Amino acid sequence: MAEPSIYGEIAQAIPVVVGGLLAVGGGVMAQVVTHRLALSREERNLRRERLEALVKALYAHNQWLDERLSIMVFRNEDHDKPSPLDEVRMIQALHFPELATEVNLVVQGELPLFKFIAEQRIAHSTDAGNFFKQFDNTPYLEGYKLYIFARNVTVAKCRTLLISPEPTILKRLQKFLKSTASKMDGK
Repeated sequence: MAEPSIYGEIAQAIPVVVGGLLAVGGGVMAQVVTHRLALSREERNLRRERLEALVKALYAHNQWLDERLSIMVFRNEDHDKPSPLDEVRMIQALHFPELATEVNLVVQGELPLFKFIAEQRIAHSTDAGNFFKQFDNTPYLEGYKLYIFARNVTVAKCRTLLISPEPTILKRLQKFLKSTASKMDGK
């Protein structure tokens, strides 16, 4: 029997080595893709949670305004609770700059309501007996309609941001591979 040459052994080992490299490379790529998918899912969930917090604070602000009217105008007491609109503005400023216009509309919509509440509080403090006889909340209701419209516009924009399509997995993978390739070229 002829003894195998070293070149013959190397020729037989090449497919095994290439197969092993392909298996390792496939395993690494699977881990990278799985990691990217998990990050994408976490980003979507975090974005959804932040949008929900913003909308929840908008509706809480609506209740806060009703409470403020009741306490300050009809009970003639101070209302010192912080406005939930501060939370809306904070979330918008940190995470959703594209909502700046809509949130500013809500802020502008609450100003006539504040003015009405302040004027009525002064009228109640000045002459409590005539206040209830002459009370007319028409200006408040007109301002409230504008405020509700601004709030609804903001909620609708949040809904569009919530369902806006994320970049596809293929596009994210291509972007990742390009960035990885450029980093490897730079070394």
